Amino acid sequence: AQDPFWRNRPGGTLLTQPSIFVASSMAEQLLNNITILLNKSEGRDKTSRFFQFSARAIVGLTSLAAPTVGTQLYTVQNLARHIMTQLAVMRRAFRFGKELPVIQSLPQSLRIADPIDRALTVLMKASLASFLIIDHVGLLKQWKVLQGKKPAGLKTIQFGLKLFTLTNTCGALLHLKKYINTRCSKNDKAGDEKECLLTMLKHSLLAVQVAHISTLYPTHDAIVGIFGMISSALDVREQWPAAAAPKAALPAPPALVAEPAKRADWSSGDRRKTRSSSRECADRGARENPAVGAVARN
Repeated sequence: AQDPFWRNRPGGTLLTQPSIFVASSMAEQLLNNITILLNKSEGRDKTSRFFQFSARAIVGLTSLAAPTVGTQLYTVQNLARHIMTQLAVMRRAFRFGKELPVIQSLPQSLRIADPIDRALTVLMKASLASFLIIDHVGLLKQWKVLQGKKPAGLKTIQFGLKLFTLTNTCGALLHLKKYINTRCSKNDKAGDEKECLLTMLKHSLLAVQVAHISTLYPTHDAIVGIFGMISSALDVREQWPAAAAPKAALPAPPALVAEPAKRADWSSGDRRKTRSSSRECADRGARENPAVGAVARN
């Protein structure tokens, strides 16, 4: 009879019960990974950043069509712009305190042996800490906690983003140098080269994005949006939970393996010994008591 878990699928193929279990296990693992990602503040920030720059990409792409007021494309563009702005303010509010670990790591960066690495690392961290502090001031001006010129806090935020452009430029140069050193060294693994390339790509894309947003070097919202989606995906990849190592199969207990052999020995040899012992006892009793032997024979 056909298994009740089998179902007809388009093309004549069949979906078996193990396939359902595998698909269910993969969906559960994916849901667990998403839960772990979104339970981390950095994971939520990078995920929000992906959607923020997705909205910027929509704004840039729709602007190429020059939509007129009242059209559906114009409505989509305004909605994407609103989402982009609100996500930017939300992410800026959760940056308070991020400069503290950067400042604390500066003394350790000053002890780096290589002078080029030391200069790039110190400049990168110093500009990053300055950007974060200036970004806080710009946000407080937007909230009207601090007084500033109109538009409130915009110039301050753009100045901080110019420093962030320097941060990512130094990061790209630093990882380019690490990649060259890794290629020249025969002891390093190929995975280190890949990570250096991906990090260098991320910093390069970020430098282009921030240069546009800070008006240091304007390009286009469509380009910046697509670059932002790629760099955000790379950031989410770093926050994604690592795959668990496959569990080794446990060996069967020795008692379970030896048990069938013991049963087989008893069923063949021990049973014969038991029968022969019973027969000898019966014969001995017949010789000693003829009446009992007659009853046994009958």
